[in-house]
Amino acid sequence: MLNKMHKKTITAASLVHDGQPIATQALPKDFAWLRDSTGSETQTMYFHLDNGCVGFVQIAWAYLALTTTIETNAMFYVPGHPCVFETHNGHHLKVKKDSYEYECKGLSMSWDKDHTKLSVKYTAGKERDPKGVAASFEFVRKSEGYKIGDAKNHIADGTAAHYFYPAGEVTAKGEIGTVKFESSGVALFIHAHSGNIMPYNVGAEWNMNFFTGHREGAAKEDKDRVTFHILQYRTPDNVGAVNCSNAALTEDSSLKAVFWNTTVEHFEMAKDENGSGYEIPRRVLFTSTGETVDGKKIKAVFDARPSLRLHDIDVLGEMPYVIRRIVQALITKPFIFERFEENAKITVQVEGEEPYNIVGVAFHEHTLMK
Repeated sequence: MLNKMHKKTITAASLVHDGQPIATQALPKDFAWLRDSTGSETQTMYFHLDNGCVGFVQIAWAYLALTTTIETNAMFYVPGHPCVFETHNGHHLKVKKDSYEYECKGLSMSWDKDHTKLSVKYTAGKERDPKGVAASFEFVRKSEGYKIGDAKNHIADGTAAHYFYPAGEVTAKGEIGTVKFESSGVALFIHAHSGNIMPYNVGAEWNMNFFTGHREGAAKEDKDRVTFHILQYRTPDNVGAVNCSNAALTEDSSLKAVFWNTTVEHFEMAKDENGSGYEIPRRVLFTSTGETVDGKKIKAVFDARPSLRLHDIDVLGEMPYVIRRIVQALITKPFIFERFEENAKITVQVEGEEPYNIVGVAFHEHTLMK
């Protein structure tokens, strides 16, 4: 039946049989590097550090039209300093230790044998420019991983999957130009993979955020760190324009709830002042529903105002020439808008309990593939 239907979009959540859990545990094997078929793959760590630094580091692989590309992508924002975004050719990808250790020019990631600690070393910026970035991270996951169903959304004849470690403690040491930093904080790790589908055909529009904070009004000694993240995309019109989403809430680095239905509404649209030609929202309303780990219904409402511009990524401008020509024939102007919210608030309602707010800061990423 699936083979007859999947010229459109069928979500992983919709394929879960009645009586079975929609959210399931992601295992270490779900984070192993795959590199199979036409498509793309990324391993990404997003972080919030206690010194205010926010950003991500990423290894990205793509196989398109007999051409394989490896890229490193990284963004670092330290309050009071310009945001730095870097993308570099990683040349060749080396995969070791049963696909749990991978490296390319300028970036390496390696899990320990227990798959609890990830070591990340990023040198791509400094290798090319003294004003670039170099940083090392130790990510210790404190929560179990999760996925929605088997994680695979079926889009046309291909699949797109995401696997998450929603929270872990991270320590970082690095240098951005001449500014050195050393801090600890919290991080989110995501393994994404698309198979038998070009990456730009997975989603026409994406919304992603990563929040960290604490319960509003909590006593100082009770202010356990809370994180919340959303990764949502809408598939292209020709495959049904279907909403696909993943979200999770953690408290004190333990998984509290997973959400598989997130609606996104954009308000206060304004023309981008930085030349992309797009209108982008100044206000985004995220409404997520799912279940707590002990089976209660839960709803989270994030009325976001991602006002601080970090960086805008002209995707075509950052692509190698051959890949750019292929994509340009199908997409006019793909852009990624990186934003930050300094006074974020999320309202959480657990079945049978009084609603409460969590307050903090949030990184936002809005992608348009049009």
